[in-house]
Amino acid sequence: MVERQELHELFYNILRKMKKEWMKQLKPGINPSQFLILKNLKHFGAQKANELAEAIQMTPGAITGASDKLVSEGYAERKGAKGDRRVVYLEITDKGDQLMNSMTENQKKVTETFFEGLSDEDINHLIRIYHQISVNLDRQAPPVQTNKNL
Repeated sequence: MVERQELHELFYNILRKMKKEWMKQLKPGINPSQFLILKNLKHFGAQKANELAEAIQMTPGAITGASDKLVSEGYAERKGAKGDRRVVYLEITDKGDQLMNSMTENQKKVTETFFEGLSDEDINHLIRIYHQISVNLDRQAPPVQTNKNL
């Protein structure tokens, strides 16, 4: 059997270093939680705080606190649901969308540097391995559902 201790250590170190490099791409004043909120809103549309909390594994209270800053900076806005003003959705603004496009592009450029020097064969092996890891992760976690009704 293959000794997995080295795999575990390398995997942890790579994740830590990648996260550090990705976090450098965040706009000053935007923390990782706010980035995740904006990313989720950009990809899935307007959502209630509890939906966001479930999707990005935060508490609704933490979502509210992070959202307050996003709203005050103009990156997101709150809107009442049609037919029931008690239900409030958070929605990304054009300014937030532009910010996400910029940060995402910067993160892609940084990610490309992670794979410099790898041959096409190595890249193909990584793609195959990442697909299998993704399948393994999907089997462990129930799918997250979001409500896009406004």
